Amino acid sequence: METLRFHKVVPFGAIPDEDLEYSVVAARHRGKWVCVRLKGRDDWCFPGGGREAGETMEENAGRELCEETGALDFDLYPLGLYGVDHSRLVDGENRHERFSWGGLYGAEIRSFESIPEDFEIAERRYFDRFPLDSARFPDIMPGMMVWLEENMIL
Repeated sequence: METLRFHKVVPFGAIPDEDLEYSVVAARHRGKWVCVRLKGRDDWCFPGGGREAGETMEENAGRELCEETGALDFDLYPLGLYGVDHSRLVDGENRHERFSWGGLYGAEIRSFESIPEDFEIAERRYFDRFPLDSARFPDIMPGMMVWLEENMIL
């Protein structure tokens, strides 16, 4: 079974652009975290997702933010590139396989529209603190939240 763990955040440009696979947006609205729940799931995550062919990282982050939250009016800003350590349990021991890298962005959302019914998102919710006890990526989010709280102006 694969385990995904938060690795670290590095400045944009530290990882070659062709190695960047996805973006995640630490979005805020009126002082609260904006989180989404996918259809068929009980857990929460920040908006984000895979990069499409020909898309810049900023375009990827903006598209995912709009599609997953219904954000209409927002400021999007780069925070850094974050790494995820992929490991597998082999003979009772976690063995590192590879790192994947994506863009980490911040956003302040001023207004929303409803999320289309045919999209993958079931619900958008606002939290004072990210719900770590029900995080979609439980081994990534604690480290990411520590980094965000130390580096993002809240």
